[in-house]
Amino acid sequence: MTTKYALTILCIQCLTLNLLFANNGNAQNLYAVPLSLNAKNKSISEVFTLIEKETDFTFTYNPKKVDLSKLITLAETDNSLGKVLDKISKTNQISFRQINTIIVVNAVSAKESSALGSVSGRIVDKQLNETLPGASIKVVDSNVGTVTDLNGEFTLRVPEGEITLEFTYIGFKKEVQKVNVVGNANIFIEVKMSSDIQELENIVVTGTLQGQQRALNQQKSADNIKNIVSADQIGRFPDVNVAEALQRLPAVNIERDQGEGRYVLVRGLAPQFTNISINGEQVPSPEAGVRYVALDAVPADQLASIEVSKAITPDMDGDAIGGSVNLITRTAQSEETSIRASALMGYNDIVGRANLQGSLEVSKRFLNNKLGVMLNSSYYETDRGSDNWERDGDEMEIRDYELVRTRLGLSSTIDYKINNQNELYFRTLYNKFTDREQRRTYLLVPNVDNSPFESNEIERATKDRLEKQIVSSFNLGGKHTFAKLNLDYEVAYAEAIQDTPFDIEVNTVGEFDDIQIDFATNPEYPTFTINGVGNLNPNNDYLNNANYEFDEFVSGRTYALDVNKTAKFNIGIPYQLGNGDGLFKFGGKARLKEKSFDITENVFGWAGGDVVFGDLEGDYTLEKFQGGPAGEFLNGKYLIRPNIDVSRVMNHFNNNRNGYELDVEGKLATEAVESYKATEDVYAAYAMTKVQLKKLMVLAGLRYETTKVGYQSEEVYYDFEGDLDEIVPVSGETDYAFILPQVHAKYRINESTNIRFAATRSYSRPNFESIVPAQEIDLNAREGSVGNPLLKPVSATNIDLLGEKYFGTVGILSGGVFYKRLDDFIFNKRFEVSSYNGRNFGTDIQLTQAQNGEEANLLGVELAYQQNLLFLPGKLSGLSVYANYTFTKSAANIQSREDINETEEVRLPGQAKHVGNFSLGYDLGRLNIRLSSNFNGEYITELGDDASEDLFVKDRVQLDATATFTINPKFRVFAEFLNITNQPFEVYQGTETRFIQREFYSWWTRIGVKFDF
Repeated sequence: MTTKYALTILCIQCLTLNLLFANNGNAQNLYAVPLSLNAKNKSISEVFTLIEKETDFTFTYNPKKVDLSKLITLAETDNSLGKVLDKISKTNQISFRQINTIIVVNAVSAKESSALGSVSGRIVDKQLNETLPGASIKVVDSNVGTVTDLNGEFTLRVPEGEITLEFTYIGFKKEVQKVNVVGNANIFIEVKMSSDIQELENIVVTGTLQGQQRALNQQKSADNIKNIVSADQIGRFPDVNVAEALQRLPAVNIERDQGEGRYVLVRGLAPQFTNISINGEQVPSPEAGVRYVALDAVPADQLASIEVSKAITPDMDGDAIGGSVNLITRTAQSEETSIRASALMGYNDIVGRANLQGSLEVSKRFLNNKLGVMLNSSYYETDRGSDNWERDGDEMEIRDYELVRTRLGLSSTIDYKINNQNELYFRTLYNKFTDREQRRTYLLVPNVDNSPFESNEIERATKDRLEKQIVSSFNLGGKHTFAKLNLDYEVAYAEAIQDTPFDIEVNTVGEFDDIQIDFATNPEYPTFTINGVGNLNPNNDYLNNANYEFDEFVSGRTYALDVNKTAKFNIGIPYQLGNGDGLFKFGGKARLKEKSFDITENVFGWAGGDVVFGDLEGDYTLEKFQGGPAGEFLNGKYLIRPNIDVSRVMNHFNNNRNGYELDVEGKLATEAVESYKATEDVYAAYAMTKVQLKKLMVLAGLRYETTKVGYQSEEVYYDFEGDLDEIVPVSGETDYAFILPQVHAKYRINESTNIRFAATRSYSRPNFESIVPAQEIDLNAREGSVGNPLLKPVSATNIDLLGEKYFGTVGILSGGVFYKRLDDFIFNKRFEVSSYNGRNFGTDIQLTQAQNGEEANLLGVELAYQQNLLFLPGKLSGLSVYANYTFTKSAANIQSREDINETEEVRLPGQAKHVGNFSLGYDLGRLNIRLSSNFNGEYITELGDDASEDLFVKDRVQLDATATFTINPKFRVFAEFLNITNQPFEVYQGTETRFIQREFYSWWTRIGVKFDF
């Protein structure tokens, strides 16, 4: 049996064994079986016989190991079988275990007879009957305690006898309950807690406030540094997808695409440094060359909560230098059928069209609360657009985008509670994101050097593309609590696909006597002249479509596939250390990845002479196949005319196939150098311990991860004439391993104040596009690019210190510092060679390759304040504030761009110096109004050939507003207004006065209803 299947089979065996030995699902709970019994001076075996006559249960035992001759006396009236057996067990050194209707009797030693018992239970909101995750449970006058899980449930091992339990939850009144614990037995309790806020005058407790309570309680109870946002709390802001919801958290920045949030940057690090998981399992990336996941494909209303762990623990994946984002789907909570739904419509100003959104969620628990079923669906469709201009050196391009995006989200959770100590679950998730995009462009290419070999050209092009991204996952697992240990395990399958079934671009070219572009006078909106005529003159030659001739027709398709197969298990063993409460935990994991990318590209030129389009005949010029919008563009700064109608060119292509010539060499080269296959096998094991000593919690452990990677691709070589010379298959493989120590400490100054410290090691794997051994070398251009299969992952040492104060009126004030040292930082290195990989070029050429550099350092300060100002008098008590700010500074050493033999210090790409949020809300009875601003500071997005060519994304402030009116607790109406001030996306090169891209989206709005049944 190979190692790669060992953990998978282990998890399956665990599942099978626990189904066989832990399944009491077809039998009554012993504590639910009524029993009245009178036995005076009867042997234990005789008592068992009496019980068998009164109930459907049968006792079994080994007479050689279990002595049942002892005489006992029982007088039980209206008691339960479970309690009667607890009494017998407590005084006679025997234990009982139920398997359906059979009760197994075992002997225990004197030491074991006074062993720990356990208390398990569920904590719920008394008013809403909803569970409370993150609630604290503590045994009074001891250091023993725990917190509830995501389902509001807990298990606590304690010595037998009477104990007093104390239950606390932010925003709720403290509860105290006495429990009589029996050794080697479990007692189940349900605790109902009352809100401490409901009675305040003029305050309506909404789902949003309850969501805040849940999130802050989980954050407060967590062992590591993390931020949590609940589904209800997401509703405070007009965020459609997960990326936009995450931008509201401290130290989280996002990258946008067409105005919508897409990629997440945590603590000043680029997206590839952050791990994205769904229900604790990593999500494969649907995109071809990278590992990071675009979160615009995941609807925000599909989730129960989002966790951002900024300091990882040994039981988490180690490839998370920036942080780990975990998306948690919903589970059924109540035996009453729950239906939640929303419906809305909106309007996008820039295209003048509507958008639609809706969601439906149904959940219910069956079979006396044992079986839970949750079904969730959501759909979003938006017609969007953007207007932009871009600069590349002396060239300028005007771009007009129109696109239709849809998001379909489906998820389900089925969980079965065999009993209070055993649970099985099956979770599924399916997200489909489609993007139908049309891009119409004018590219101005001036002959600035007046070269006789160059001309002044304008290229007109239209691109029509459909892209589909599908992310799906399936998780099957179980959780079990035994007398002396906890066990959980899971097998998972996750798949990500990016499919572009068609990608068509048609290009035309027009030549002009003179093109002059003025970038200096108005850097925000450059002007230009064509043949001496200004760009706003409607008679300008560049607006005459007869001046443009067909150049090429490009048709292609891409398909990327990324699959993760995962198996894991975790075992926790509670222990006592003096008066301290401890947990030793260990586990293992295997994840097998397969990733591939295939591309088809056909470039056709026209060689068929005159063409016929309807009534038009003659040269193959743009006016014969034009289409699309015309008029003013970018607020009247430019004029455009109908561009290329791709469908008309496609029809002509299909009817005149023999007139088009395929660039065969270009097709072979492109498909060879970009396509690849890769496999990656990751195996991990860890051990950790956690101990609570009075006010101090310490968690420490080690994680070991080993990775083996293999690749297949092709090398492409061009000769000195620029023609395709050779395509050579190539493969490569590598392996590496990391030992990752992790230490966390949490000191509780009082019940509402914590000081946290963490020292951790983590790493980040290189993107596939950097390590696949593809090569493209052009001897004519004396340059090339090569992959690097030997590229090492970036490793990091992380130090965190954080203080946090929680408010009973539901809020938090926190502040901290963090430091990261990154070793083997990856950058693109340029070097000159006359031979490479055994091939002699006969001349020096410059190659570009991703390589490991020296260290990089990042230092940051993080502040957050969030509070409902209920302490203010009168109407002012409806105010609430949500604010955070993060400052980061970084420095990385790379090869000098001026002298390849020297080094140079640069900022880390993706690191924004300033990131922040400020939101002011007001609750006036049933009306909630919130004005929110999000600030993303400028950051480097790409390093150029020298510092003057570095590309920066300019700082940006987006202003949004929301209003919600609660008609009754089950029905709400709301309105949202986004990007109120039409903030653009701007990129500059070197200095802020040298814009190279400005893109505008205008504002958009939504109105709708949300209702619960």
